[in-house]
Parts: sequence; C-alpha cells; structure tokens
Amino acid sequence: MKAFSREALENYVPVIQEEVRSTVTDWLQSESGVLVYPEMKRLMFRIAMRILLGFEPEQTKTDEPDLVEAFEEMMKNLFSLPIDVPFSGLYRGLRARNFIHSKIEENLKKKMEHCVDESKPRDALQLLIENCRQNKERLSMQEIKESATELLFGGHETTASTATSLVMFLGLHLDVVLRVRRELQEKDLLDIFSHDKRLNIELLEQLKYTGCVIKETLRINPPVPGGFRVALKTFELNGYQIPKGWNVIYSICDTHDGADAFPDKQEFRPERFMASTSSASSRFSYIPFGGGARRLKSMDLNTKLVNCSVSALTTVKS
Repeated sequence: MKAFSREALENYVPVIQEEVRSTVTDWLQSESGVLVYPEMKRLMFRIAMRILLGFEPEQTKTDEPDLVEAFEEMMKNLFSLPIDVPFSGLYRGLRARNFIHSKIEENLKKKMEHCVDESKPRDALQLLIENCRQNKERLSMQEIKESATELLFGGHETTASTATSLVMFLGLHLDVVLRVRRELQEKDLLDIFSHDKRLNIELLEQLKYTGCVIKETLRINPPVPGGFRVALKTFELNGYQIPKGWNVIYSICDTHDGADAFPDKQEFRPERFMASTSSASSRFSYIPFGGGARRLKSMDLNTKLVNCSVSALTTVKS
C-alpha cells in the first residue's frame, strides 16, 4: 500500500517528531503528573489526524477534543444490540461515527477547493485516493470516509497501547533506559528536543537496541490479543480437520507465551532480539501484528511512531 511505503513514512517522520517533542515538553511542565494512556491516545490521535487524514496543525488543535470524544464513543458502542433508538448504544455509536465522518468530509472538501501544495508531503488518505484513480477505481465519498475512519483506528489505538506499555517497562528497567541513552548518544541523538536534530527513517533503523526494546514490549504486551482468518480450503491441523469457510481464531498472547524461541518468557530482555532469527518456527512465534498477507498494513508506521516516542522519553533526565 503506497500510503505506508518507505517514501511515505519518510515524509511522516518530521510531523511525528514535531508532535512528540511538543507533547513531551508539555508533560515535563505539568505539575500534577501525567496519566500516560489517555495522554498517549491523544498524542497518537493528533499524529494520525495530520499524517493519515491531512488535517492542518491548527485544525488538529481545535478539532481534536471533539473528535477524540466521538471516537471513544464510537469504539465503546462498537458491539451493541441492533436497536437504533435514542440513547441506545447503537444510536450513540452511529451518531459519533457520523460526526467523525462529517469532519473528514469537511476536511476533504477544503482540500478539493484549494490547489494541492506540491511542496507539502501527501497524507495517507491523499495517497489512497490517488492510488485508486491511477488504478481507475472509483471511490464514493462514503467509501473514502469509511477508509479514513479505519486508518484513524489502525494508526493510533494500538500504537498508544504499545507506547504506554513501553513507558511502564522503561520505568521498571533503568538499565534498559541507560542502554537506549547510550545508543542515542552514539548516533548524536541525545538532544532530540533540539530543533536542529532531524530524525529520518535511516537514523531510526540504526537504533538497533531501541528497536529490540519495542519488539520485547510487543512480545510481552501485544496491543491486540488475537485475530481471525477464514479457511479458504479444508485442511488438517494437529489431527483436527478445519472445513473450508470456517473462521479460525488465533491468540497472539498465547503464541508468544508458548513459543520455545523465547526462553525466560516472563523476563523483559530486549537483547534477545539482537540475534536475528529467520527459521520458519521462530517466524511464527512472534506475531504482534498478525502474519501473512493480511498482516497489519500500518505495522511499519506504528513501529516508527513508538520509536520516536521512546527516543524522546529516554532523553528526559529524571
């Protein structure tokens, strides 16, 4: 998907760095402390609004509180009784979804009314629309809004969960924080709050140990507990026949916990990922984003988001 290509991710990184830098600075100035998960969700939501849906920074500041509230309401009522009457869960969920859709449509119409600034990097929604046009596929406004809502969910909810788990593990393991700081110092990135320090994909990929910290966080606390696939043909697994058309549910948590590839499973040891494992058995022992062709498409984006966050957080002196 072009929206999550390396070239697209490269364009997203400056926005991610700007938002993370601004937010962490605000956290440091807070005298009442910070509730990490709600704040992480707001941070990741703002980033998703900008890089995925193309909201301008000014729009993000004004629309974010109402959009976050609407998104929470929609998610809370995702599984409701099919009774569409005032004050029912379905009614509230649909009303919240319609509000989100109206804001997305409003933003799209603003973009269409003005000429595209070629100097600005394209957001994921623009890339999605352009890709459909190139392939001569027609997208209705409703389809675009639904795709945008899906992008918004995939681009912030799971990332906020991972970033929150990571903050917890960093707080419990000072030795890991010190090692991440050493790595940042080696790459001259310790002063990441300086506006002269520009992150990019190549620099982030050089932070090998930091990447291992993220992988270990995802191993112990995957943001999604499991997933499902539809059997395309009848097959046999461990003596059990799975008929074609059946839904097969798999547990990410149980897969990680039961994998022989990870000794001392309960210990937080990022260095276990320093040694590359490419065998088929180990490949399917670690599946925080699912596996195969249906693997989460925004996986690389989510990882870069968390990478920028850990890089900023570990430079903070206690």
